[in-house]
Amino acid sequence: MNAQAPAPRIRRLPAALALFAVGLTGIAALYLALPAVTDLPRWAYVVNPTLMLAIFVIAGVFIAPACGFRSRIAERASGHAVPLLPPRAALFAVMGIAAGIAVGLADHATRTLWQDPHGLTPALTDNWRIASLTVGIFYGGVVEEITVRWGVMSLAVLLVWKAFGRNAPRPSANQVWIGIAIAAILFALGHLPALASSGADLTQALVFRTLFWNATLGLLFGALFARYDLEAAMIAHAGFHVGLLPASPLASLL
Repeated sequence: MNAQAPAPRIRRLPAALALFAVGLTGIAALYLALPAVTDLPRWAYVVNPTLMLAIFVIAGVFIAPACGFRSRIAERASGHAVPLLPPRAALFAVMGIAAGIAVGLADHATRTLWQDPHGLTPALTDNWRIASLTVGIFYGGVVEEITVRWGVMSLAVLLVWKAFGRNAPRPSANQVWIGIAIAAILFALGHLPALASSGADLTQALVFRTLFWNATLGLLFGALFARYDLEAAMIAHAGFHVGLLPASPLASLL
């Protein structure tokens, strides 16, 4: 499925350190956006995301290249003279922004079907703030892509490939798509704990809405990762959150 030339070999330790360092920008954004008054100190809330980042960075440097996936950050850290931005970076950004506008408007238009009576779960276009944008770009676009695509999706593709591909040198396109779908579903399920902690009633409609949008976006980001590289998925994911900005005033016109 990968449309690029064969990826250069990466050096695992410098690649892992570079990806982890880039991921720490998202952890920092999350830390700064957390409420000042909580039951626990703010640093306690970022321990688990930091550990998950570290685990899947390490898993990815072993697994992703074997599946034919690449990261420009990892390649640059390994001494290869590759540009950090993909050649079609602007296109990936536009795709993400368009997805943000479309999903944001659709989510707003359908809010009467899924929103709880107390409004504890806002639509994606409600109460949009700079802090939300910052976390979306750096935590969503960087940390979640490293964790879910570089780590989880690569592992899913590897397991499917080894289970059904037997001695094939690379996973088939169908096996990659199965891995993309598995990672997208896990990505969607990963949003449910935060939803539950908001105090909203987890109605079937609300759960379906949350799973549907996140799984759909997960398929998009996973396809970009598989076909191009991790940075393509990062740019599109960050672009999605940027797209929610213009979607917010547009939603008020509906």
